[in-house]
Amino acid sequence: MGTEPVTWERDDHTEAKHSLLVAFFNKWVSIHSEYFAKRGSGLVRVYDGFAGPGVYTGGESGSPLILMRALCTNPRLHGRWAGVHYELLFVEKDRRRAAMLRGKLEEFESAMRERGPGWTDRLRWIVTCGRYEDNVPQTATGDSALFLFLDPFGYSHVPMTLTQDLIQQPKSDTLIFLPLSFVNRFAGREGQERALDRFFGTPAWRDVPDGPGRPKALLALFQAQLRKAGLEWVLPFRLKPEERGNAYWIVGGSAHLSGFASIKEGFWAVDPINGQGFAAPRSVPCGQELLAFEDPPALGPNTAPLLELLRKRFGQEGFTVEDAIEATRRSRFLDSHLKRRTLAVAERAKQLKVDRPAGVRQFKEGRGITMRFE
Repeated sequence: MGTEPVTWERDDHTEAKHSLLVAFFNKWVSIHSEYFAKRGSGLVRVYDGFAGPGVYTGGESGSPLILMRALCTNPRLHGRWAGVHYELLFVEKDRRRAAMLRGKLEEFESAMRERGPGWTDRLRWIVTCGRYEDNVPQTATGDSALFLFLDPFGYSHVPMTLTQDLIQQPKSDTLIFLPLSFVNRFAGREGQERALDRFFGTPAWRDVPDGPGRPKALLALFQAQLRKAGLEWVLPFRLKPEERGNAYWIVGGSAHLSGFASIKEGFWAVDPINGQGFAAPRSVPCGQELLAFEDPPALGPNTAPLLELLRKRFGQEGFTVEDAIEATRRSRFLDSHLKRRTLAVAERAKQLKVDRPAGVRQFKEGRGITMRFE
Protein backbone atom coordinates (compact mmCIF):
# COMPACT_ATOMS: atom_id res chain seq x y z
CA MET A 1 0.00 0.00 0.00
CA GLY A 2 2.89 2.37 0.69
CA THR A 3 3.95 2.30 -2.97
CA GLU A 4 0.52 3.42 -4.23
CA PRO A 5 0.14 7.11 -5.07
CA VAL A 6 -1.57 9.32 -2.50
CA THR A 7 -3.69 11.03 -5.15
CA TRP A 8 -4.75 10.04 -8.64
CA GLU A 9 -6.37 11.55 -11.70
CA ARG A 10 -10.13 11.97 -11.78
CA ASP A 11 -11.73 10.27 -14.77
CA ASP A 12 -14.97 11.10 -16.53
CA HIS A 13 -17.20 8.58 -14.83
CA THR A 14 -15.92 9.71 -11.42
CA GLU A 15 -16.90 13.26 -12.32
CA ALA A 16 -20.36 11.98 -13.21
CA LYS A 17 -20.49 10.09 -9.92
CA HIS A 18 -19.73 13.28 -8.01
CA SER A 19 -22.39 15.23 -9.90
CA LEU A 20 -24.86 12.53 -8.94
CA LEU A 21 -23.68 12.66 -5.34
CA VAL A 22 -24.22 16.42 -5.06
CA ALA A 23 -27.71 16.30 -6.57
CA PHE A 24 -28.72 13.41 -4.31
CA PHE A 25 -27.24 14.93 -1.18
CA ASN A 26 -28.82 18.35 -1.67
CA LYS A 27 -32.26 16.75 -1.91
CA TRP A 28 -31.63 14.23 0.87
CA VAL A 29 -30.23 16.65 3.41
CA SER A 30 -33.09 19.08 2.74
CA ILE A 31 -35.76 16.43 3.33
CA HIS A 32 -34.35 15.30 6.67
CA SER A 33 -33.25 18.74 7.88
CA GLU A 34 -36.71 20.17 7.23
CA TYR A 35 -38.28 17.26 9.10
CA PHE A 36 -36.02 17.63 12.12
CA ALA A 37 -36.30 21.42 12.10
CA LYS A 38 -40.09 21.15 12.46
CA ARG A 39 -39.61 18.80 15.42
CA GLY A 40 -37.09 21.15 17.03
CA SER A 41 -34.04 18.88 16.90
CA GLY A 42 -32.41 15.93 15.19
CA LEU A 43 -29.12 14.54 13.94
CA VAL A 44 -28.21 14.21 10.26
CA ARG A 45 -25.28 11.86 9.71
CA VAL A 46 -23.16 11.19 6.65
CA TYR A 47 -20.81 8.22 6.45
CA ASP A 48 -18.21 7.94 3.68
CA GLY A 49 -16.61 4.53 4.11
CA PHE A 50 -13.86 4.93 1.50
CA ALA A 51 -13.07 8.62 1.72
CA GLY A 52 -9.72 8.94 -0.10
CA PRO A 53 -7.34 11.93 0.22
CA GLY A 54 -9.99 14.56 -0.47
CA VAL A 55 -8.44 15.84 -3.68
CA TYR A 56 -7.36 14.58 -7.11
CA THR A 57 -4.11 15.34 -8.88
CA GLY A 58 -5.85 17.99 -10.96
CA GLY A 59 -7.02 19.80 -7.83
CA GLU A 60 -10.64 18.59 -8.03
CA SER A 61 -12.37 17.90 -4.72
CA GLY A 62 -13.10 14.38 -3.55
CA SER A 63 -16.37 13.23 -2.04
CA PRO A 64 -15.71 14.45 1.56
CA LEU A 65 -15.10 18.05 0.47
CA ILE A 66 -17.97 17.86 -2.00
CA LEU A 67 -20.38 16.85 0.75
CA MET A 68 -19.00 19.38 3.23
CA ARG A 69 -19.21 22.23 0.73
CA ALA A 70 -22.76 21.32 -0.29
CA LEU A 71 -23.90 21.46 3.32
CA CYS A 72 -22.02 24.59 4.37
CA THR A 73 -23.14 26.62 1.36
CA ASN A 74 -26.82 25.75 1.85
CA PRO A 75 -28.45 29.03 2.99
CA ARG A 76 -30.95 27.16 5.20
CA LEU A 77 -28.17 25.75 7.37
CA HIS A 78 -28.02 28.95 9.44
CA GLY A 79 -31.72 29.75 9.28
CA ARG A 80 -34.51 27.21 9.12
CA TRP A 81 -32.22 24.34 10.13
CA ALA A 82 -30.83 26.06 13.23
CA GLY A 83 -31.91 23.27 15.58
CA VAL A 84 -30.44 20.44 13.52
CA HIS A 85 -27.01 18.93 14.16
CA TYR A 86 -24.76 17.32 11.56
CA GLU A 87 -22.08 14.66 11.81
CA LEU A 88 -19.85 13.70 8.88
CA LEU A 89 -17.74 10.57 9.34
CA PHE A 90 -14.94 9.77 6.89
CA VAL A 91 -12.98 6.52 6.92
CA GLU A 92 -9.77 5.97 4.92
CA LYS A 93 -7.44 3.02 5.52
CA ASP A 94 -4.30 4.58 3.92
CA ARG A 95 -2.67 6.73 6.61
CA ARG A 96 -1.14 9.12 4.05
CA ARG A 97 -4.48 9.73 2.39
CA ALA A 98 -6.22 10.06 5.75
CA ALA A 99 -3.69 12.67 6.83
CA MET A 100 -4.11 14.61 3.59
CA LEU A 101 -7.89 14.49 3.91
CA ARG A 102 -7.74 15.76 7.48
CA GLY A 103 -5.59 18.66 6.36
CA LYS A 104 -7.92 19.53 3.47
CA LEU A 105 -10.97 19.51 5.75
CA GLU A 106 -9.18 21.68 8.31
CA GLU A 107 -8.33 24.16 5.56
CA PHE A 108 -11.93 24.17 4.40
CA GLU A 109 -13.31 24.70 7.91
CA SER A 110 -10.87 27.54 8.52
CA ALA A 111 -11.83 29.23 5.26
CA MET A 112 -15.53 28.89 6.02
CA ARG A 113 -15.11 30.31 9.53
CA GLU A 114 -13.40 33.36 8.07
CA ARG A 115 -16.38 33.87 5.80
CA GLY A 116 -18.69 34.41 8.76
CA PRO A 117 -21.91 32.38 8.47
CA GLY A 118 -20.28 29.70 6.34
CA TRP A 119 -19.55 27.45 9.32
CA THR A 120 -21.55 26.28 12.31
CA ASP A 121 -20.51 24.46 15.45
CA ARG A 122 -23.56 22.26 14.98
CA LEU A 123 -21.47 20.50 12.33
CA ARG A 124 -18.87 17.96 13.41
CA TRP A 125 -16.56 16.00 11.14
CA ILE A 126 -14.22 13.10 11.92
CA VAL A 127 -11.53 11.43 9.81
CA THR A 128 -10.64 7.93 10.93
CA CYS A 129 -7.68 5.98 9.57
CA GLY A 130 -8.67 2.36 9.38
CA ARG A 131 -10.74 -0.22 7.58
CA TYR A 132 -14.37 0.33 6.68
CA GLU A 133 -15.31 -2.94 8.37
CA ASP A 134 -13.86 -1.77 11.69
CA ASN A 135 -15.25 1.77 11.74
CA VAL A 136 -18.91 1.61 10.83
CA PRO A 137 -21.26 4.17 12.44
CA GLN A 138 -23.19 2.92 15.43
CA THR A 139 -26.90 3.48 15.91
CA ALA A 140 -27.49 7.02 17.17
CA THR A 141 -29.72 7.90 20.11
CA GLY A 142 -32.72 10.11 19.44
CA ASP A 143 -34.04 11.20 16.07
CA SER A 144 -31.45 10.77 13.33
CA ALA A 145 -30.99 10.07 9.62
CA LEU A 146 -28.02 8.34 8.02
CA PHE A 147 -26.62 8.55 4.50
CA LEU A 148 -24.12 5.84 3.55
CA PHE A 149 -21.77 6.50 0.66
CA LEU A 150 -19.74 3.39 -0.09
CA ASP A 151 -17.27 3.86 -2.95
CA PRO A 152 -14.58 1.16 -2.66
CA PHE A 153 -11.80 0.34 -5.13
CA GLY A 154 -12.98 -3.27 -5.27
CA TYR A 155 -15.54 -5.56 -3.70
CA SER A 156 -13.57 -7.53 -1.10
CA HIS A 157 -14.05 -4.97 1.70
CA VAL A 158 -17.80 -4.41 1.35
CA PRO A 159 -19.54 -7.48 2.78
CA MET A 160 -23.30 -7.48 2.22
CA THR A 161 -23.89 -8.64 5.79
CA LEU A 162 -22.26 -5.46 7.10
CA THR A 163 -24.17 -3.32 4.62
CA GLN A 164 -27.39 -4.98 5.79
CA ASP A 165 -26.62 -4.05 9.41
CA LEU A 166 -25.97 -0.43 8.45
CA ILE A 167 -29.10 0.06 6.39
CA GLN A 168 -31.25 -1.29 9.19
CA GLN A 169 -30.65 1.95 11.07
CA PRO A 170 -33.62 4.37 11.05
CA LYS A 171 -33.93 6.70 8.06
CA SER A 172 -30.96 5.09 6.34
CA ASP A 173 -30.31 5.66 2.63
CA THR A 174 -27.33 4.56 0.61
CA LEU A 175 -25.38 4.95 -2.60
CA ILE A 176 -23.05 2.03 -3.31
CA PHE A 177 -20.46 1.94 -6.08
CA LEU A 178 -20.60 -1.43 -7.80
CA PRO A 179 -17.46 -2.33 -9.79
CA LEU A 180 -19.39 -4.83 -11.85
CA SER A 181 -16.53 -5.43 -14.26
CA PHE A 182 -14.30 -6.68 -11.43
CA VAL A 183 -17.09 -8.75 -9.89
CA ASN A 184 -17.86 -10.38 -13.22
CA ARG A 185 -14.20 -10.97 -14.00
CA PHE A 186 -13.35 -12.59 -10.68
CA ALA A 187 -16.58 -14.58 -10.47
CA GLY A 188 -14.93 -17.08 -12.79
CA ARG A 189 -11.63 -17.40 -10.93
CA GLU A 190 -10.71 -19.82 -8.21
CA GLY A 191 -9.98 -18.43 -4.78
CA GLN A 192 -12.61 -15.64 -4.97
CA GLU A 193 -15.55 -17.66 -3.70
CA ARG A 194 -15.36 -16.50 -0.09
CA ALA A 195 -14.94 -12.82 -0.98
CA LEU A 196 -17.86 -12.92 -3.41
CA ASP A 197 -20.02 -14.80 -0.89
CA ARG A 198 -19.40 -11.94 1.54
CA PHE A 199 -19.97 -9.29 -1.09
CA PHE A 200 -23.37 -10.64 -2.16
CA GLY A 201 -24.31 -12.06 1.23
CA THR A 202 -25.22 -15.31 -0.49
CA PRO A 203 -23.57 -18.04 -2.58
CA ALA A 204 -26.32 -17.65 -5.20
CA TRP A 205 -23.90 -15.83 -7.52
CA ARG A 206 -22.23 -19.19 -8.15
CA ASP A 207 -25.35 -20.38 -9.96
CA VAL A 208 -25.19 -17.55 -12.51
CA PRO A 209 -23.82 -19.03 -15.75
CA ASP A 210 -20.90 -17.42 -17.52
CA GLY A 211 -21.60 -15.52 -20.69
CA PRO A 212 -22.78 -12.13 -21.98
CA GLY A 213 -25.78 -12.15 -19.64
CA ARG A 214 -23.85 -12.67 -16.42
CA PRO A 215 -23.17 -8.98 -15.58
CA LYS A 216 -26.88 -8.17 -15.82
CA ALA A 217 -27.77 -11.17 -13.67
CA LEU A 218 -25.17 -10.25 -11.03
CA LEU A 219 -26.50 -6.69 -10.94
CA ALA A 220 -30.02 -8.01 -10.43
CA LEU A 221 -28.81 -10.30 -7.61
CA PHE A 222 -27.07 -7.39 -5.88
CA GLN A 223 -30.27 -5.32 -6.01
CA ALA A 224 -32.33 -8.25 -4.75
CA GLN A 225 -30.02 -8.64 -1.76
CA LEU A 226 -30.41 -4.95 -0.89
CA ARG A 227 -34.19 -5.31 -1.04
CA LYS A 228 -33.99 -8.39 1.14
CA ALA A 229 -32.00 -6.33 3.64
CA GLY A 230 -34.82 -3.80 3.93
CA LEU A 231 -34.19 -1.26 1.16
CA GLU A 232 -37.49 -1.67 -0.66
CA TRP A 233 -36.69 1.00 -3.24
CA VAL A 234 -33.54 0.18 -5.21
CA LEU A 235 -32.39 1.73 -8.48
CA PRO A 236 -29.15 1.28 -10.49
CA PHE A 237 -27.33 3.93 -12.51
CA ARG A 238 -24.65 3.10 -15.08
CA LEU A 239 -21.54 5.26 -14.65
CA LYS A 240 -19.66 3.76 -17.55
CA PRO A 241 -20.78 1.64 -20.49
CA GLU A 242 -19.45 -1.83 -21.08
CA GLU A 243 -16.11 -1.62 -22.86
CA ARG A 244 -14.26 -4.89 -23.29
CA GLY A 245 -16.16 -6.23 -20.29
CA ASN A 246 -15.84 -3.14 -18.08
CA ALA A 247 -18.98 -1.77 -16.42
CA TYR A 248 -19.39 0.51 -13.40
CA TRP A 249 -22.62 1.25 -11.57
CA ILE A 250 -23.99 3.22 -8.65
CA VAL A 251 -26.85 1.48 -6.86
CA GLY A 252 -29.09 3.63 -4.70
CA GLY A 253 -31.41 2.22 -2.08
CA SER A 254 -33.92 3.48 0.45
CA ALA A 255 -36.58 2.05 2.73
CA HIS A 256 -38.96 4.96 2.07
CA LEU A 257 -40.22 6.89 -0.93
CA SER A 258 -38.77 10.24 0.16
CA GLY A 259 -35.28 8.75 0.18
CA PHE A 260 -36.00 7.11 -3.16
CA ALA A 261 -36.96 10.54 -4.53
CA SER A 262 -33.54 11.85 -3.48
CA ILE A 263 -31.82 9.02 -5.33
CA LYS A 264 -33.80 9.72 -8.48
CA GLU A 265 -32.99 13.44 -8.29
CA GLY A 266 -29.31 12.57 -8.39
CA PHE A 267 -29.70 10.18 -11.29
CA TRP A 268 -31.68 12.60 -13.44
CA ALA A 269 -29.24 15.43 -12.69
CA VAL A 270 -26.49 13.44 -14.41
CA ASP A 271 -28.65 11.95 -17.17
CA PRO A 272 -31.46 14.46 -17.87
CA ILE A 273 -32.73 12.40 -20.81
CA ASN A 274 -33.28 8.95 -19.34
CA GLY A 275 -32.10 9.06 -15.70
CA GLN A 276 -30.33 5.75 -16.18
CA GLY A 277 -26.67 6.28 -16.97
CA PHE A 278 -23.83 8.69 -17.60
CA ALA A 279 -23.36 7.29 -21.09
CA ALA A 280 -27.06 6.70 -21.79
CA PRO A 281 -28.16 7.01 -25.42
CA ARG A 282 -29.37 10.49 -26.31
CA SER A 283 -31.58 9.43 -29.20
CA VAL A 284 -35.25 8.58 -28.85
CA PRO A 285 -35.56 4.83 -28.23
CA CYS A 286 -36.58 2.70 -31.18
CA GLY A 287 -40.29 2.02 -31.13
CA GLN A 288 -41.29 5.22 -29.40
CA GLU A 289 -42.98 6.37 -32.61
CA LEU A 290 -45.35 3.43 -32.27
CA LEU A 291 -46.82 5.14 -29.22
CA ALA A 292 -47.70 8.20 -31.31
CA PHE A 293 -45.88 10.11 -28.62
CA GLU A 294 -44.21 13.43 -29.20
CA ASP A 295 -40.44 13.61 -29.24
CA PRO A 296 -39.03 14.91 -25.95
CA PRO A 297 -37.97 18.56 -25.95
CA ALA A 298 -34.29 19.28 -26.56
CA LEU A 299 -32.30 18.37 -23.47
CA GLY A 300 -35.54 17.35 -21.76
CA PRO A 301 -36.51 14.00 -20.27
CA ASN A 302 -37.72 11.16 -22.44
CA THR A 303 -41.01 10.33 -20.72
CA ALA A 304 -42.38 7.90 -23.31
CA PRO A 305 -41.49 4.95 -21.02
CA LEU A 306 -43.46 6.62 -18.21
CA LEU A 307 -46.56 6.81 -20.43
CA GLU A 308 -46.14 3.15 -21.34
CA LEU A 309 -45.72 2.29 -17.65
CA LEU A 310 -49.01 4.03 -16.84
CA ARG A 311 -50.70 2.30 -19.77
CA LYS A 312 -49.59 -1.11 -18.51
CA ARG A 313 -50.51 -0.23 -14.94
CA PHE A 314 -54.07 0.96 -15.63
CA GLY A 315 -54.93 -0.61 -18.98
CA GLN A 316 -58.47 0.35 -19.98
CA GLU A 317 -59.49 1.14 -16.40
CA GLY A 318 -60.15 4.66 -15.22
CA PHE A 319 -57.62 6.29 -12.90
CA THR A 320 -57.13 9.60 -11.14
CA VAL A 321 -54.33 12.14 -11.02
CA GLU A 322 -53.49 10.85 -7.57
CA ASP A 323 -53.21 7.29 -8.92
CA ALA A 324 -50.81 8.48 -11.63
CA ILE A 325 -48.69 10.38 -9.09
CA GLU A 326 -48.38 7.31 -6.86
CA ALA A 327 -47.33 5.14 -9.81
CA THR A 328 -44.76 7.72 -10.88
CA ARG A 329 -43.22 7.93 -7.42
CA ARG A 330 -42.69 4.18 -7.46
CA SER A 331 -40.94 4.36 -10.84
CA ARG A 332 -37.56 5.77 -11.91
CA PHE A 333 -39.29 8.99 -13.00
CA LEU A 334 -39.68 12.24 -11.05
CA ASP A 335 -42.94 13.91 -10.06
CA SER A 336 -42.07 16.78 -12.40
CA HIS A 337 -42.14 14.39 -15.37
CA LEU A 338 -45.78 13.44 -15.01
CA LYS A 339 -48.29 16.20 -15.70
CA ARG A 340 -46.96 18.56 -18.37
CA ARG A 341 -44.48 16.19 -20.01
CA THR A 342 -46.55 13.00 -20.00
CA LEU A 343 -50.27 13.36 -19.27
CA ALA A 344 -50.73 16.63 -21.14
CA VAL A 345 -48.81 15.37 -24.17
CA ALA A 346 -50.82 12.13 -24.23
CA GLU A 347 -54.07 14.07 -24.02
CA ARG A 348 -53.10 16.27 -26.95
CA ALA A 349 -52.15 13.15 -28.94
CA LYS A 350 -55.65 11.77 -28.15
CA GLN A 351 -54.15 8.76 -26.41
CA LEU A 352 -55.70 9.76 -23.10
CA LYS A 353 -59.30 10.74 -22.52
CA VAL A 354 -59.58 13.11 -19.57
CA ASP A 355 -62.84 13.92 -17.76
CA ARG A 356 -62.67 17.15 -15.78
CA PRO A 357 -65.37 18.76 -13.65
CA ALA A 358 -66.53 22.15 -14.90
CA GLY A 359 -63.96 24.89 -14.35
CA VAL A 360 -61.07 22.52 -13.64
CA ARG A 361 -57.99 22.83 -15.81
CA GLN A 362 -54.81 20.86 -16.37
CA PHE A 363 -54.18 17.99 -13.93
CA LYS A 364 -54.85 19.39 -10.47
CA GLU A 365 -54.99 16.96 -7.56
CA GLY A 366 -58.11 16.77 -5.45
CA ARG A 367 -60.40 18.08 -8.23
CA GLY A 368 -62.07 14.85 -9.23
CA ILE A 369 -60.25 14.41 -12.54
CA THR A 370 -60.44 10.93 -14.03
CA MET A 371 -58.62 9.52 -17.05
CA ARG A 372 -58.70 6.52 -19.29
CA PHE A 373 -56.42 5.37 -22.10
CA GLU A 374 -58.06 5.32 -25.52
